[in-house]
Amino acid sequence: MATLACDVCRSRKTRCDEDRPKCGYCRTMNIECTYQTPRPTKKDQSMSVAINAIRRLETKIEDLTAAINLSKAEPPPPVYDHRSPTVTVSQPSPGVGSAPIGVSPQAIGTPGKSPYPAPETAGAVKLSFSQHGVALWPAVRQILPTKFIAAHEALPNEYVVDVESNREPLPMHIHIPSGYNPSSWLNALQLSVIKGLADAYFAVFHRNTPVLDKFHFFSSTLGMAMEADFGYDIETCLVLMVLALGCLAVKAHEEGDFALPSRQPLAASGFVCPEWYELTLDSPPGLNFFNEARARYGFLMCQNNLQTGQFYMLSTLYYAQILRPIDSWTTVNRAALCCMSILARTESINFDEWEGDMFSRLFWNTLMYETIITQELSLPLSGLLEYEADIPIPKFTPCPRPKTSISGLLVDEDDSFFNFHFLAQAAHRIILTRIRQNLYLFAKKEGYPSPTLTAEMHHQLEQWRTNLPPSLQFSDDENADDSPSPAHVIAKAMLRSRYLVAKFHIGRPFLYKALHAPSHTTDSEYREIRKGLKGGTYWPTTMGLCVQMKSALPIKFGWCSQSYGQVLLFNAVARSPDPKLRETLPEGWQEWVQIMMALLGSCAEESPGIAKDAELLRLL
Repeated sequence: MATLACDVCRSRKTRCDEDRPKCGYCRTMNIECTYQTPRPTKKDQSMSVAINAIRRLETKIEDLTAAINLSKAEPPPPVYDHRSPTVTVSQPSPGVGSAPIGVSPQAIGTPGKSPYPAPETAGAVKLSFSQHGVALWPAVRQILPTKFIAAHEALPNEYVVDVESNREPLPMHIHIPSGYNPSSWLNALQLSVIKGLADAYFAVFHRNTPVLDKFHFFSSTLGMAMEADFGYDIETCLVLMVLALGCLAVKAHEEGDFALPSRQPLAASGFVCPEWYELTLDSPPGLNFFNEARARYGFLMCQNNLQTGQFYMLSTLYYAQILRPIDSWTTVNRAALCCMSILARTESINFDEWEGDMFSRLFWNTLMYETIITQELSLPLSGLLEYEADIPIPKFTPCPRPKTSISGLLVDEDDSFFNFHFLAQAAHRIILTRIRQNLYLFAKKEGYPSPTLTAEMHHQLEQWRTNLPPSLQFSDDENADDSPSPAHVIAKAMLRSRYLVAKFHIGRPFLYKALHAPSHTTDSEYREIRKGLKGGTYWPTTMGLCVQMKSALPIKFGWCSQSYGQVLLFNAVARSPDPKLRETLPEGWQEWVQIMMALLGSCAEESPGIAKDAELLRLL
C-alpha cells in the first residue's frame, strides 16, 4: 500500500506510485497532483514529548542551581582578564552570606595567606578559555622565569593575531605543470587525474568535515563544472577546492605511507606515486587549484546560498590545513553569514529532506570550527551560536538518486562509521560549550565552580563516552597507529583526545584557584586539578602517525595552542611553592612537555604565530 497517496489517487482508491512532483497517473492525465501533509506517527509524537520534557527538566535544574548559588554566594574574588593584568571592577550583590566554596578578596590579599596577593580592589570577570591567556595569569607571571616574562611583555597582548594578520599573503601566481598549456591546463586534465584527487579528498578530509555529498559531487557538481570547461560558476569553484584539498590528502597518504584510494583493489600496501604526482608539488600542496578557485570566485562573492557556504567552508579547511588561522577565521565567518542569511530568508527548512540535511551539515561544520578559532584568539563571533538549539545535528540523508544511476560504485562501507564519528564530535562540542559557560563564568556566580556543577560536567562527559556506538568506543591505552587509512588514524585519535581535553578544561578553574589562593583550596579541588592535569597529557592527535601525517591533522592551530598553554601550566605547577599543587603533576609530564614542544617546532615552519609561541617556550 502507498505510504502517502496523492489526493487524486486517494479519491479514486487506486494505487499511487508516490512520484514527485506528480505521480504517474496525474502526469499521464496532465492534471494537478497534490499530497496531504503527513501526520506525525505515534513514535514521532512520543519522541517530541520526551525531548520537551527533558528540556523543561534541564531548564528547571539550571534555574534551581542558579538560585541556590545566588543565595550562598559572597563577594567574588578577583579573576583576571587574559588580555590584561588589570582587574575589572564589579559590585557584589547585597545581602550575600558565607560561601563554603568561594574565597573572599580580603583573604586572598592577606599576607601569609597566599604568595600572590591580589589588588585591594575586588573585581570579577570571566576566566579565559584561551590557552594563550595562561601567560597573563598573575601567579603564572610571578612563577615563570623573568626572561620569559620580559620577552612576553615586549609583545602585544594579542601577539598571535598581530603576527598572523601581518604575514605575507599566499602567492597568487599559478605554476603551470610541465606539458600543460597555461591558458587551458585545467581543461587538459584527464578524468583519471580529477577522480584521483577527488577520491583522495573524500577519503581524508570529507571523513572528518563532511561539507559535501559524495554522490552529488560526482553525479552533478563535477559534470556541470567540466561541461562549462571550468568556467566562472560555483560548481567549478567547488571542484577546484576539492582538487586543492585532494593534493593535501595525497601528501598525507605519502607522509603516513598509505596506499591511495582507488575504485579498483591495489596490490601495493604502501604509498605509490601516481602518474599525476607532479600536480601535487605546489608549495603549499594544491595552491594552483586554490588560486584558480579564488580567481573565479571573485565574480560570485555576493552570493549567499548553500553552495557558497560550502565553498567558504572548503576554503576554511584549506587555510586551516596550511596553518593560516586568521585567513581561516575570515572564511569561516563568511560561511556563518551564509548560514544565517539562509535562515533569515527561509520560512522553514525541512531537515528530513536531503537539502535540509545538507544545510545542517554546513551549519555544524561551520559552528564547530568557528567556536575553536574565536575562543583561542579572542576574535569576533558571527552570531551563529545563537541558532545552535534550533538546528538538528545531521542525519546524513542520502542524496536522491535516479532509478537508472549506478550508485553502488560510490557506496563505502565505512560511511556509517565516519557519520557517527562526526555526530560524536558535534555532541562533544556542545558539552565543551557547556563547560565553558558553566565553569568559566564562576566569578559572576559564587567565586569558583560548585561541586554540583563540576560533577554534572563530568557526568555529561562520561555519558557521551559511554553512549558512543560500539565501533567508536575507545580505551585509555588504545593505539591509533594500526589503522587501515589516514582517516581512521585521525578518527580514533580525535575522539579520545577530545575526551581528555574536556577533562583538562573541567579542572583548569581549580588550578587557577590553587595558584592564586592555595590556602583556600580544598582537598577535593586538588583532586580535580590532578584529574585535569592527567587529562591534559598524551593526546593521540599530537603524537605518532597524526603528527607524521601533518597535512591531514584537523585543527592543527588549535592543538598547537593547547600545547602552548599546557607547557606553561606544567612549568608553573612544577615551580609552584605549594607542595600540594606540585603533587598533582601526573607521571611522565616532562616527557609529555617534550612531545608538545616537538609538535610546536614542526608546525612553526608554517605559522609565524606558532613560531613565536615556540620561541617563548624555549626560554623556559
